[in-house]
Amino acid sequence: MCVITLVFLLNLVFRELGRILSRGLGIGLILEFFMLNMAWIIALAVPMAVLVAALMAFGRLSGDSEITAMKAGGVSIMHLITPVLAAALFLALFLIWFNNHVLPDFNHRARLLAGDIARKRPTLSLEPGVVYKDITHITILVQKIKEQPDTSYVNNIFIEDTSDPQKSVYIFAERGKIYLDSGSGLLYMELYDGEMHELDLEKMEQYTRLEFPRQVKTLSVPNMVLQRSRSEYRGDREKSAQMMMEEVKINDKELAERRERIRNIADAFFRGVLPAAGSGTAEQKVRASGAAKPAWAGPDRKAALLQLISEHRRLRQQLGGELNIVKNLDRANYVLMVEVHKKYSIPVACIVFVLIGAPLGIMSRKGNLAVAGGISFGFFLLYWATLIGGEELADNQLITPFWAMWAANLVVGAGGIYLVVHSIHEATFINWIAFSRFFNRILRLGNASS
Repeated sequence: MCVITLVFLLNLVFRELGRILSRGLGIGLILEFFMLNMAWIIALAVPMAVLVAALMAFGRLSGDSEITAMKAGGVSIMHLITPVLAAALFLALFLIWFNNHVLPDFNHRARLLAGDIARKRPTLSLEPGVVYKDITHITILVQKIKEQPDTSYVNNIFIEDTSDPQKSVYIFAERGKIYLDSGSGLLYMELYDGEMHELDLEKMEQYTRLEFPRQVKTLSVPNMVLQRSRSEYRGDREKSAQMMMEEVKINDKELAERRERIRNIADAFFRGVLPAAGSGTAEQKVRASGAAKPAWAGPDRKAALLQLISEHRRLRQQLGGELNIVKNLDRANYVLMVEVHKKYSIPVACIVFVLIGAPLGIMSRKGNLAVAGGISFGFFLLYWATLIGGEELADNQLITPFWAMWAANLVVGAGGIYLVVHSIHEATFINWIAFSRFFNRILRLGNASS
């Protein structure tokens, strides 16, 4: 569990740490970000850890001939696997609770925190001899800088302020310090032994020069301090299965209303253009009802036909809009149901992976991590490729959400049951003798043909 979690965590670190550190966040916020992301890592790592653990445990037992000794004592393979299956069932139940009560809240908070970090302006990163222009209307140049945790001490500082379009302000100072007030979000610049030059761009003759022993300049820099946001909106991965089922019910109700509205619109239109219901041909119906001939059959046929075409186009646009809403609601239900089934199918993978790992460990007769990792990697690829592919197909409404999320368990589980039965008959996973004979036969055929 620790090794697999570390792999996921390192991937997250390499992907996100540079972006997070560039924002000037404290160690507390960085740890909070990674702790919130630990929820989805645990949800994925537990089933994988079950497979590797089962392979290593039963492989070690088989390699030390413990399996043979227990069989000689009357203990069957099924008796060996049963307590492990019970532990996997407990883990599956725990993950189902975790996926519905812990994971949605952690995903929601992680998304909000990631958005807050993305909006935060990076810290004031001054470099000696490099012009800094990241603050709007402010240019800063320093010749020497000494960084402290909360304050930058600078020497020979030059500041250009163009916030007022009618004036240009230049400030020179021998030394100073720059720090950020986390409470107000204001950037303070305390300058010592300097002078300020102010030029009125509309009246060039008005030039002001002011010397000062100390001056404090404050700048309002938006998003320099991380602002924590709140939102009631939740994505599909930020909801429990119960919340998503409630949303599916609401969508189903709206779908029924939209379909009924489509039928009413079409029915009202065709009642207006088609003859009254009854028996006989259309001409007999018109004569029986005493109705006049349709407008397109009269003298002004062209205008009537144009009006009829316009009505048809209006109907098509109206029905098209309603059908698009129906299609979007139906697709939203597919996406929600995929997430509902995922919250249960991935925990059940703990049981499926025991069915795979236990017999493979027994038949591999090796208990080291390399063999266990190599064998389990192939099943990881098969399982996750089936799961991801099924989710993509279900999101595009090509297969049902049930088959999208449970096909991987059914396929791998069927293979696991086969391996359990295979191990009961004391067969090895790979018949190396038969493989060697087949390979030698191929070589002999190749030599004979040459």
